[in-house]
Amino acid sequence: MNDVRIGVYGPAGRMGQSVVKQSSNFKNLKIASLFEKKGHQMIGKKINNLVVHTNLNNLIDNSDIIIDFTTPLATIELLKVIKKTKKTALVTGTTGFSKIQEKKFLQLSEGLVVLRSFNMSFGVNILKSLVKFASENLSNVADIEISEIHHRLKRDTPSGTAISLAESVKDGSKISKGYYYRKESKNEIRKKHKIAFTSIRGGDVIGEHTVYFFMDGERIELTHKANDRKIFSNGALKAAEWLYGKKPGLYSILDMVK
Repeated sequence: MNDVRIGVYGPAGRMGQSVVKQSSNFKNLKIASLFEKKGHQMIGKKINNLVVHTNLNNLIDNSDIIIDFTTPLATIELLKVIKKTKKTALVTGTTGFSKIQEKKFLQLSEGLVVLRSFNMSFGVNILKSLVKFASENLSNVADIEISEIHHRLKRDTPSGTAISLAESVKDGSKISKGYYYRKESKNEIRKKHKIAFTSIRGGDVIGEHTVYFFMDGERIELTHKANDRKIFSNGALKAAEWLYGKKPGLYSILDMVK
């Protein structure tokens, strides 16, 4: 395989920095372009001997695949430009999309080569399979709760991974399951047939997710804990290797696992 040119969209962010650092472990991948938003303090400075710039067309022209861990608005703006050229593929782990933004993302992704995952960890994607299996057998008898813990700077609640785990519950469920977001109440019992979310923010926690299946007299807990951010950047880089040369379509990490 020839070197696959990787563009990093947001290289100064936590995940962007990790992607650049971990890329040295992938002999077929080469960081070729680094894009940051206008006004960012890293513009004009070097990361990995590459100058950080603000030219989206330059990013696309010099990248076979772009890796993106930014914000919904930034991801949508990137897709708009990719849509015009269809020159490059996209691996994105951006979370926090509103319903309108989600619809726009799906529209723009049509006809492009895109791999999207709210969590690039292989462990989390195995967890999703386990959650689906448990739901197939327990959804009609269990109260299902999802808790997630992240660092103090994470903006979206619940996390994209928590929502993705809830989708795995629904995929395996024999009965219809709606969502319930915990809030303050002095007179409310737990709603039946709802998937409930609890979010905790604090410190520098990278990510912890637990799906509970509460039954009378027993319970099952399925948990994933991330101890190092590189599991996500390595997952994204492995996704880029896998995605190279693929036909247009919207892929996920689960497609890789299969």
